Amino acid sequence: MSDNFFYKKLGKKIIKVRERKKISQENLSFSTGLDRTYICRIEKGLANPTLKTIEKIANALKIKLCLLFESI
Repeated sequence: MSDNFFYKKLGKKIIKVRERKKISQENLSFSTGLDRTYICRIEKGLANPTLKTIEKIANALKIKLCLLFESI
């Protein structure tokens, strides 16, 4: 499997949690300090975010970092 597969799965997981918590990409962007278009690219699996960036997203979603990596 390619690295892209991992990032696509991670992006889908972020979308699932974000939508379940009714948080828009714009609000997630504001909470993390990341550009909304970058968050969009992460969710589509097109970006290669650092662990620190993924941690910012997890904190903004109020979940443990490890939950984003479950089932990937």
